[in-house]
Amino acid sequence: MIKCIKLVTGEDLIGDVEVQGDSLTIETPCAVVLIPTQEHQYSVGLAPFLPFAASKKFSYSREHVVLVYEAADQLKNEYNRITGKGIVLPERPKLELV
Repeated sequence: MIKCIKLVTGEDLIGDVEVQGDSLTIETPCAVVLIPTQEHQYSVGLAPFLPFAASKKFSYSREHVVLVYEAADQLKNEYNRITGKGIVLPERPKLELV
């Protein structure tokens, strides 16, 4: 399932995450990168994680993972688009109270 993880090093990764007991495996991970804009805000980008590694599947001990969290739909869509995995979901309509 596509999820984000935060490592003890401070890096945020998105990828196909599977938790198995005391270990966690992430396949085809991308680093989530904050890019400063001119308006003193941030944009979010995805960068290849360990692009020269022979394998695209990495295992971590749970002690090296601070947090596993659900990625926002927009981030999942961008991940799916650039990796060619999964389906790009349409944006959810904003609900208004009348």
